[in-house]
Amino acid sequence: MSFNNELKDVMGGYNPHNVLLDSSRKLVEKWEPTGLLEGIEKESDVAGMAVLLENQAKQLIDEASQVGTSANQEQWSGVALPLVRRIFAELSAQEFVSVQPMNLPSGLIFYLDFKYGSTQNSGLLHAKDSDLYGNTSSSGDPSGGLYGAGKWGYSVNDTKTSGVTFATGSVSVADIRGDANLSASQAAGSLVKVLLSGSAALTNPDLEGVKSFAISGSGTAELTAFYPAFTSYDDSVDVISFIVDPAGAIVPGTIDVNYGKQPADTTRGDFETSFAAEGSNPEESNAGIPEVDIQMRSVAITAKTRKLKAVWTPELAQDLNAYHAVDAEAELTAMLSEYVTMEVDMEIIDMLKLNASAKTEYWSAEMGFEWNGSAFAQTSANVAAYTKGEWFQTLGNKIQSVSNAIHKKTLRGGANFIVISPEVATILESIPGFATDSDGDATKSYAMGVQKIGALNNRFNVYKNPYLQDDQILCGFRGAQFLETGAVYAPYVPMILTPVVYDPTNFTPRRGVMTRYAKKMVRPEFYGLVNVAKSNLV
Repeated sequence: MSFNNELKDVMGGYNPHNVLLDSSRKLVEKWEPTGLLEGIEKESDVAGMAVLLENQAKQLIDEASQVGTSANQEQWSGVALPLVRRIFAELSAQEFVSVQPMNLPSGLIFYLDFKYGSTQNSGLLHAKDSDLYGNTSSSGDPSGGLYGAGKWGYSVNDTKTSGVTFATGSVSVADIRGDANLSASQAAGSLVKVLLSGSAALTNPDLEGVKSFAISGSGTAELTAFYPAFTSYDDSVDVISFIVDPAGAIVPGTIDVNYGKQPADTTRGDFETSFAAEGSNPEESNAGIPEVDIQMRSVAITAKTRKLKAVWTPELAQDLNAYHAVDAEAELTAMLSEYVTMEVDMEIIDMLKLNASAKTEYWSAEMGFEWNGSAFAQTSANVAAYTKGEWFQTLGNKIQSVSNAIHKKTLRGGANFIVISPEVATILESIPGFATDSDGDATKSYAMGVQKIGALNNRFNVYKNPYLQDDQILCGFRGAQFLETGAVYAPYVPMILTPVVYDPTNFTPRRGVMTRYAKKMVRPEFYGLVNVAKSNLV
């Protein structure tokens, strides 16, 4: 035991994860005395801010070594570090994506990918090399993994019986429980009910888990698809019913069945090997335990650059200071940094909208009309029964639909924030479920007028961006942990301030700012959209 502990202590220094944690703690301890980390609540945000301050300090040292340590440079060195904290706080996108500061101008985003390592149920429900969590990145419904009925049988020791005799029957609306996706096929008579004996045809089947049973065609039964959600067992007649879509005409014959076994007093139905006669050595056999494969994947990111400069006259600086006691240089620097921050904000929001794949809904402000993205159609409901306020509440149904789609695809939760334009805000703020955060004037905590204005139904934080004019609602989920999000904003150097440079011909001063960062969409299913039409009819 002591040897193992000593070995663990020795190898602990070579664990990259521990090295990163130690480095992060040291940076936090280094910058805590400056007071620039005060007020940041989350531990991950504190560590991120420490990395940004360290990157900024390194850049200041590099600049000083290149241009010399003039008095002007030393003066702005004391401003640059607090400016990092200010700029970071003004970035509203930090509420929508994960902020992971970079230590180098290029790097990799790592994530783990889990795959099925075995084929169970003859690949009908779980195929080798398919995604353990299913296909959730497309705009359609998620599939694979645990999505759907009967998908919980991968870790069960399944058994296959071939040549099982079956009969057929017609499918009623009750058999498919009025399912919207199968109603047309049922009405057209293309669905068939496959009937086979339970205990009589199968060996110790787990008849309480028939939805995990899978059937495949053999002989006269060639199947296009079968639907486990509607598999049932009638114990009064010992019959298992499968709803299938055959490739053509299907006649009674034989079929292959994959099923899980029910443990009994003499048959465990698990993965144990069988034993020989009493007194002999146990036989060794492959228990066939299904596998899960893990793969480490990475995505390369490289920091991009934004630059902006300001030019002013000495007369402007002198007059502004004389009449208003305002430092023109400081005001222009603040304006430059705020404008660059706002452009980064808008760039990230556009990235989220462009890639959002959870679901896209459509809504029209015109009472009694539905919009499907290309055309308007009058609803079958009695329009006279709605007031304008009641019709506006139907927008909440669309937002809730997108939220549930995000929950379904991310397995984390429904949307907890929405980003809207002022026109859409006019509609949402009139809905009874909207609760404002303040009087509308005290919430200017983000760059250039972006506000968190309140919450909808006590679950969606609402952010109003005055620069959005497309009347498109961005819905998204961001969890408590920095990993629970669908996109990454990776700042490298938050803000670089150049020294003031004077033009020798006209004494015009110049100052520039630059920021370097990377961004990456990782899981677009964390975001969805609601397109609003005819917002002018409010």
